[in-house]
Amino acid sequence: MFLTKQGGLFLGPISNLLGYIIDFIYGLFCNIGITEVAITIIVFTVFVRLCIFPLNVKSARSGRVSSYIQPEIDKATKKFHGKKDQESMMEMQRISNEIRSKYGVSMTGGCLPILFQFPIMIALYRVTQNIPAYIPRIKELYQPIADAIFNNASAGEKLQEFREGVSNLKMVKLSLENKDSIIDVLAKFSNDNWEKYRSMVGNDVSSAISANVDKIKEVYILFGDLNITTTYGLAVSAALIVPFIATLFQILLTITSSQQPASDPTQQSTANMMKKFSIFMSIFYFFICTFSPLSFGLYFATTAVFSFITTTATNIYYNKCDMEKIVEKSKEKAAKKAEKRKASGKKTFMERMQEAADANNAQNAANSRNISKNVATTNLKNYESKVNSNQKYREGSLASKANVMQRYNDSNNGGKQ
Repeated sequence: MFLTKQGGLFLGPISNLLGYIIDFIYGLFCNIGITEVAITIIVFTVFVRLCIFPLNVKSARSGRVSSYIQPEIDKATKKFHGKKDQESMMEMQRISNEIRSKYGVSMTGGCLPILFQFPIMIALYRVTQNIPAYIPRIKELYQPIADAIFNNASAGEKLQEFREGVSNLKMVKLSLENKDSIIDVLAKFSNDNWEKYRSMVGNDVSSAISANVDKIKEVYILFGDLNITTTYGLAVSAALIVPFIATLFQILLTITSSQQPASDPTQQSTANMMKKFSIFMSIFYFFICTFSPLSFGLYFATTAVFSFITTTATNIYYNKCDMEKIVEKSKEKAAKKAEKRKASGKKTFMERMQEAADANNAQNAANSRNISKNVATTNLKNYESKVNSNQKYREGSLASKANVMQRYNDSNNGGKQ
């Protein structure tokens, strides 16, 4: 089913863990009288971002060290600047990688936080889109309504019919023999959906809805009258505040994270790629927040605001730090890691890639030398051809010249072919 608890060996455990956390946070707020799940989603998102924050700090530190050692890389690779042949570019990259390794800098370090976030984002989507599956207190609000529908075949048929007529409900699989499946569909109801469905069913189901729907609406309320389970699209409403906040702070984050152009083509290419990715993410944030339920938009908006604040704070911190000390510590740490790696006989990914590239270049050079040697030692006079020496060719053509050579060989070899 689409909105039941996330399954799978990988995403399932992550979703369950996030579900336990969001349920714990919601319980804390309920104890002080705050039942709006939107507040829980915001606090929950901040908590998740704080867990990822050490990776972001490590990435920022790596970027600062990389910028600080760039003059050393430029000096070591100066003679290769402007050269476009493969051998020069490979040698330039090899020297650059050696210097970065000496200081413990990785070209892929900045990608790790992004890659780490994707499974969390997918799992978080499932959690925020099926709140009752992960927060038992909220599920209990739906239970009397689901029981009434389960025990009333006509109400179940009406729910199936109603589901087919609402676009966002069609995405949810419905099994009338499963109460949890019924709650999955009910959890996607907007305020208008409740009123329309209540008018279609009998008194028993209608009474169950009337007794619980107000509590359910209070749980999902935002900005006074918005429902976080609803997708508002581009309709003019207060819901547009969420995608605009997400996009604005993502753009500010891109500006804050921008670095000075690097002279190393590889590093500059990586920086350009990351900048393009950030611009794409800004556009992506707007559309994903606009055309997704408001609850998921809250996650993106909170993420953008939190990332901007933490990135700005990190930049201020490193601007006041003594980079020489940081670089020296990074160098010492890299040297210790290199010694341990050398003792264990293990090689880094970049070292294995470099060895493979060197072996490939050596093989290509050997092949080129063999070809040159074969060409240089070839005796055209001893080349036996199947050209017909009696055939007439146009005077001055390549074929006629080959025919003359063939006749010459035939005469020297006694006419043997």
